Amino acid sequence: MRFVRSGALALGLAGTLLFGSVGARAEHSDVDFPGIGTVTLRTIKAVGALPSVALAGPDGKVLLNATVGGTQSSFFRISQGADGTLNPTVHYAVLAGPDATSKAVLAVAAATGGSDCAYEAIVFGSDRGKLSLWTPKTLDTQAEGGIYVGDLGGRRGYGLAVWDFIWGDEPHVAPHRYKVWLYRLNRTHMKFYPTETLTTHGHYADDASALRELRLDFPNLTKAIPKLSC
Repeated sequence: MRFVRSGALALGLAGTLLFGSVGARAEHSDVDFPGIGTVTLRTIKAVGALPSVALAGPDGKVLLNATVGGTQSSFFRISQGADGTLNPTVHYAVLAGPDATSKAVLAVAAATGGSDCAYEAIVFGSDRGKLSLWTPKTLDTQAEGGIYVGDLGGRRGYGLAVWDFIWGDEPHVAPHRYKVWLYRLNRTHMKFYPTETLTTHGHYADDASALRELRLDFPNLTKAIPKLSC
């Protein structure tokens, strides 16, 4: 994993819970949100449903519940294989927010296909004692692309980056051009708003090389979360 501008990356602890549904499993950990306190974060993976996340306080009261993925709803509904594995799955990373009064969480659902993986994601977090969803819509990319949350560099401030390859006339495994979508966090509304769209001139076999052409220096968080990458 390369340098992470936004600080240390905390990853969810693996676990198994029952939610009254066959094949329902969860990854969970306790997260300390500034101004709120310790909150239990769970990912919910119920067969036949879309992946989701839930945050609950010490009293068990749900503070936030959100679906992860679903722009391709039929593809992202969880199925269970003969070996018991679930597809898609969902994992998360706890990240630093724009300042000490906030914290962010990137939750990513990964669906494995015949020759690729599709990722759909959301970002939520706390700011001045309040939890909210920061992404106005579901993010989507593929295994060749990536997602980053943190300082975007170049005086852009704290934001979000999503990138993916551009499908041209090339074979699937050939080098492609890449497109990057940049979003800045509006601190008043605590939402990411689009600011720039960048496209490479060259064709690249990997996303890191594409980001270097565009002088973007940040890591791909989808590759930093264990068990997520294809």
